[in-house]
Amino acid sequence: MTNSNDHKYPCIIPAVPEDFNRAKATLHYLFEFLPVSKIVFIGPSSLEPLVNETDDSDLTIEYINENSLVPFSKVKEVYDPILAAATTKAISTVNWYYQQFLKMAYANVCEEEYYLSWDADTIPVKKIEMFSENGKPYFDVKPEFNTSYFVTIERLFGYTKIIQDSFISEHMVFNKDFMLEMIAEIEKTSFEGEAFYEKILSAVGTDNLKLGFSEFETFGTFVAMRHQSAYMLRKWKSFRNANFFVDISDITPEDIKWLSKDYHAATFEKYHETEDILTGLFRDPRYREKLSPEQFYIAILESGAMGEYKDGKLKVGDSYYPI
Repeated sequence: MTNSNDHKYPCIIPAVPEDFNRAKATLHYLFEFLPVSKIVFIGPSSLEPLVNETDDSDLTIEYINENSLVPFSKVKEVYDPILAAATTKAISTVNWYYQQFLKMAYANVCEEEYYLSWDADTIPVKKIEMFSENGKPYFDVKPEFNTSYFVTIERLFGYTKIIQDSFISEHMVFNKDFMLEMIAEIEKTSFEGEAFYEKILSAVGTDNLKLGFSEFETFGTFVAMRHQSAYMLRKWKSFRNANFFVDISDITPEDIKWLSKDYHAATFEKYHETEDILTGLFRDPRYREKLSPEQFYIAILESGAMGEYKDGKLKVGDSYYPI
């Protein structure tokens, strides 16, 4: 059997110009630590010149116009009436749904057996194989649970939650054929519309709209039920709120090396700006000598320096975010 870790795969990143500008200085880490043959940015036309201007000849970076995969206007045309009739009024999350549909639709143009989806705000901090020694890809799982996702999964396929952890992390290795199979099955359901995204939004409905679908949770559940031995589960550890401590553009090789002792990746959420006092603590050599990154992080969380920390989640504004 050919070792799948000997091969590299396209990595897709749905993004807008702001995302690209934040991430471009760290893209070399994806090529260094992941089995990536190229990075394909999927986004609006305003993203294309930024991608094309990237002058690093050692990095293969491409652009695909998002509307060539899924027309945004079509998604919005379906989404807006559901939002207007939603039982709980909320701000529009159409862009959140749209980027998930883009990840799914890339299967229609992918020339490889697998493709990797990776979040623009996340950096791998060490070498990560995406396939086991027996050639099976990993589903990297984390302790997260959102009931709303499984409401829609059950409506689409009749499946409930099947593993203790969640298939949601900052990335996923998609088997192209399995994704196309799942899309075809969605399009055969009796929900309104013809395209898979119309069917999904119809299944989400007016009662489950705010956070009603996860492409990762849905794909993981579908594959686990239909192709039970195709993937292997692996515990994934990420430093979720790295942006409290350091901006993504300012991360150093020393920071990366230290974080790699406990974590696979670091995520730089946009909802909170870096705080100088936390940066000082993060880079204090005394803490790095005495504490592991995870011990340091938990100590900071429990101190309240980052805000209210409760039941493994951090409160930011009116919402609680997983750590």
